[in-house]
Amino acid sequence: MTFTPSDHGSGKTREDNSQSRVRTMAGDLLANRTRWAAVSEGLQLVSSTLVILVVARFLDQESYGVMGGVAGLALIALNLSNFGTHILLLRRGAQGENLSDAWARALTLGVGAPAVVAVGLLLLRPLVLPNVDPLIFGLFIVTGMPLFWLSELVVYLPVGLGHLRAAAVARFIVVACRMVAVAWFALATNHDLESWAWANALSFLLSSIFGVIYISRTYGVGPRFVSSAAKDFRPGLPFSVNGVTENVNDLSDRTLLLRFDLKEDAGSYSLGGRAIQFAYMPLRMLLRAHDSEMFAAGKAGIGSSFRISARLAPTALLLGFGTGLVFWLLAPLTPVLLGAQWTEAVSVVRWLSFLPGVRAVQYVVGNSLSAADRQWWRFAVTALAAGLNLTLNLLLLPGGSWRTAAVTTFVSEIFLMGALILLVALLIRRERSSSDRRGSGDTSLDPAGPNTEQNIDSQR
Repeated sequence: MTFTPSDHGSGKTREDNSQSRVRTMAGDLLANRTRWAAVSEGLQLVSSTLVILVVARFLDQESYGVMGGVAGLALIALNLSNFGTHILLLRRGAQGENLSDAWARALTLGVGAPAVVAVGLLLLRPLVLPNVDPLIFGLFIVTGMPLFWLSELVVYLPVGLGHLRAAAVARFIVVACRMVAVAWFALATNHDLESWAWANALSFLLSSIFGVIYISRTYGVGPRFVSSAAKDFRPGLPFSVNGVTENVNDLSDRTLLLRFDLKEDAGSYSLGGRAIQFAYMPLRMLLRAHDSEMFAAGKAGIGSSFRISARLAPTALLLGFGTGLVFWLLAPLTPVLLGAQWTEAVSVVRWLSFLPGVRAVQYVVGNSLSAADRQWWRFAVTALAAGLNLTLNLLLLPGGSWRTAAVTTFVSEIFLMGALILLVALLIRRERSSSDRRGSGDTSLDPAGPNTEQNIDSQR
């Protein structure tokens, strides 16, 4: 910025810039799209709160630890097998591709592949988690993979189109089915883990069916399966493997605590982890409201998508650290609401309350990579962080506790945050350098012409 003599020393320009940033942040929070995203996230908040309050009230720490460990394994396997169908569906909607084809390909790959992997996990249970009942294991695996993913795809289609109101309706369908399941568990069962496993499975089965019907009636795209979905393996793979690495950071410690027979620690850590997920909802609300804008900008390159990330960053940091502080202050209410058995969870929540602020940076920076089709780069650094987390857990957890899991999580998350920032800075610098060479007509360093860099990146 160039300062005129009248501006210099007066502070007026700086004050105007500050007010402009405040107005931008307020606009991001209060825009119409964000309000509908807030409705969607608010519905999910109500559902998740009800599930925790009811299920944790009736289950003991060991049972909750079994549920958390198996659910964590299911989410890791789901991200390995979904091949980024949600991101591909979102991108196709945002970029105006054929809606019927996009929906059919998402259903084919997004349901079929997780179903196949779920069968594989059922066969491997004696090796992976031999100390878990086969029926309970099977119910949580099947529910947490193809059924859960189908209910999520129903929400992602209108998000990609920028129809946040329709996405809120789709989310309401999922929430309503969850609330019916919780009511049935609380009022008509003997409140054991098997009863909740059946109720959980029923809720996602019904929400998937009703959700697909809603999409069909709203957009005129009925459910069908197509062989062309096989072409999505390659473009979807980087999103899938990146999701796996993120889940290894977030969920593997719960499964490993269960695997090493630390069931009570697994229960406290699972409850604390589920509770702190609420702190991410305002952040997800902000990012989801701007998903279509981010992916549309990403067509022009990493510099373009990062400009949107930079605009959202102050608001994201405020939401991340602000909600974390709220959860740190409210943590002592955990045993009051759920019973004295969950006293240890107070410390878990307070330790993990610092994560949303760290991840706010990760998400806004990482999303600019995904939007600009640099997902393989994002995967590479996330895989390094996941490898660090898994290695530390395998070495330290057998003789440790939930505190060990928390420390390994923070070490890997801080490493990932720094690596993503450095990566985006390097890619933007390279993109600008390449643009300058093309602008000057200098292709001496680019033997195949000005599109070589893009071709190389697409092959990654």
